[in-house]
Amino acid sequence: MKTRAIILSAIVTVGLFSCKKNVDSVSISNAGLDFQLRATNPSSVVERTSATITWEAGFVNANLIKFEARQNGQETEFKSNVQKHVDLFGTLSTIGTINLPTGTFDEVEFKIVAAPNGNEPALQLQGSVNGVPVVLRVDNTLEIKSEQSQVTLGGADVALNTMNLSQLTFGLSADDFANATQTNGTIVISSSSNQNLFNDILANFQKHHETEVEVHHHH
Repeated sequence: MKTRAIILSAIVTVGLFSCKKNVDSVSISNAGLDFQLRATNPSSVVERTSATITWEAGFVNANLIKFEARQNGQETEFKSNVQKHVDLFGTLSTIGTINLPTGTFDEVEFKIVAAPNGNEPALQLQGSVNGVPVVLRVDNTLEIKSEQSQVTLGGADVALNTMNLSQLTFGLSADDFANATQTNGTIVISSSSNQNLFNDILANFQKHHETEVEVHHHH
């Protein structure tokens, strides 16, 4: 069975209480949900121009995965701490696994939290715009969220989250990049370099960015 949904931009078994519960890494559950992440649509045309920005490499440093939903009318939050360097363009690998009850869940949110790790940022993308190298570096914590109205889990399931990179430059023009400061021939976009571009891209990530998730059973 496969279900999928598109959005804009913890671990507990369901108990007998009406309050929301929150327990890390529960081991008594009878289902495993693997989280995966990859990038899609790496190229996009800058608005009102023929300029194209293409992302060619990138990674996310994930440190937490969450599954939030309602089951039998009760809110549940399942989470697991992870420490995973995720190559967004490489071979798919599992970020982490959450153990939770089998069954049907409503109002489901899948969350991957990224944070800096050592000298590496939470998110980094490398590419080019009209032949000029571009590096996007995000050093603050990010939450990558996907939603589905309902999923049914039967054990050994996979939640494949995909990031649509074409939305990151929404509303930006060729002049925005042409006027950007270059560091050794590279446009570095970060909280301390080309801050206007950085703020616009980060806003797009939060407002216009689309993340898609597919939930399917291990074959």
